[in-house]
Amino acid sequence: MQKNNKHINEHVYFINQLYRDFLLPTILGDDDATILYWAGKRISRHYDLSSFDDIVSFFNTAEFGTLTKVKERRTSITFELSGQTVTDRINSDSREFSIEGGMIAEAVQKGIGKATESEITILDKEKKVQIVARFD
Repeated sequence: MQKNNKHINEHVYFINQLYRDFLLPTILGDDDATILYWAGKRISRHYDLSSFDDIVSFFNTAEFGTLTKVKERRTSITFELSGQTVTDRINSDSREFSIEGGMIAEAVQKGIGKATESEITILDKEKKVQIVARFD
């Protein structure tokens, strides 16, 4: 069973890599980060993601990686995204995490009721992505 799950995970990663790291940037060109961010917000609305547990579950299902909440402040929440998929993407030529940033911004906005935008920082040494959701 373990070997079969590994094959499935590799297949899902390949599909994600194919569309996220090759097709979409080719189609969207220089505007890919902005468009993917807004697409992430739309995905979050479509799947009614409004809590941390919702977004964690979605990220696990979509093989986006493991999302953890690192810090919560009066005007921001800091998340980290990690795992093999994240490591592989950081090590690849495409290091785009705008979909995840948009999804988190929208879910936080819906959950707290305040306009929210997110900032994405790739932590190369740790092989993680930090996403800070900022709100008023």
